[in-house]
Amino acid sequence: MDISKDKINQADFSIPEIDGKIPVNRDYYFIILPLLVLAFSVYGILSGNYFDESQETGRTHFEIKGKEVKNAGKYNILSSEDLSGKIKDTVYTDKECWLELKINEQTLYQHWRDGRTVKYPISSGNNKGGDPEALESRPGLFTIFLKVEHHQSSQFNASNMYHFMPFNQGIGFHSIDGTGYYAHLGVRPSSHGCIRMKHDDAKKLFGECPLGTLVLATKGYSARTVAFAPEDFKNEREYSKDEYKVMLASNLYNLIQGKYYLEEKNRFIVDPKVIPVSGVYTSYDVQIPDKQVIPRSYITFYESTDKLYLKDKKEILKDESSEEFIKLVGSEMPEVNNDQSSKTVISSTGDLVKKYFNNPIGVLPYFGPK
Repeated sequence: MDISKDKINQADFSIPEIDGKIPVNRDYYFIILPLLVLAFSVYGILSGNYFDESQETGRTHFEIKGKEVKNAGKYNILSSEDLSGKIKDTVYTDKECWLELKINEQTLYQHWRDGRTVKYPISSGNNKGGDPEALESRPGLFTIFLKVEHHQSSQFNASNMYHFMPFNQGIGFHSIDGTGYYAHLGVRPSSHGCIRMKHDDAKKLFGECPLGTLVLATKGYSARTVAFAPEDFKNEREYSKDEYKVMLASNLYNLIQGKYYLEEKNRFIVDPKVIPVSGVYTSYDVQIPDKQVIPRSYITFYESTDKLYLKDKKEILKDESSEEFIKLVGSEMPEVNNDQSSKTVISSTGDLVKKYFNNPIGVLPYFGPK
């Protein structure tokens, strides 16, 4: 057979036909067929017995401890260890700053939305000197409800009180005449009840804190704290005064009872006008449980049978099941190990507000500005 040079070049890039058929190298079958058989075998082992229409779906149950599965679909599963640590009931403000009065430290902290914290030495109330009209500064959540640049005391011989900002009935931040009292600031209580400050500090605070600024007074412990609400956050609706009281009381109650993660939590910006001059209870005398109760969750894993099976020597594709392969099937609620909370019985919203909203420090004498 005579083959020209051009035909030889074409043969380099094509397979010549013999009697109208393309020759096939049968050696390839010995390589491809075993690989296909091996692939199908491995697939069958991993996915279960296929071509078996009667196979039952297997189920596996086990308890999730919080470490094996962190996210299963829409569920976020955590253990009590994951939630350890003392959380607090957070009260949100839309102001640019809030004040934290640490009576035990004789220090006032001004917290700003941008993350700054300014520290001021103060001197709080002291009733240890035998003066029946002297008052000890007391804990609670308060708000600045009045601002008077120069107030003359209606109780203590018309004493001058500069940049006076009351937050707890007649008790407020201010400075007084002279500077001799500076020696007590940041050191010990020395006033009749108010919070004394340096002249420049009181003036600065007066100019930076509008009416409605929250004041959290503590003596080393509080189950409540204050945080800044996001700037674009708005309450879902306008709440009534009674609704604010119930929401504040419920959030603290659930926390003290160890049910913080079980009950619905209301997140809202508090209206300063609902905070009474006597303050709101901060659970300063009842400790938060070390651990909050969480549901003990169980997960069921469904083993899906193969969708492909033989029927009348034809391959049939099964319909996709609508049942989830991973499903939360139940929960158990362990009992709260908290002696303090087990003694509290709340039978009505009135009892709830009385116990967890009203500040149980008694009513202080209120000598308001004239």
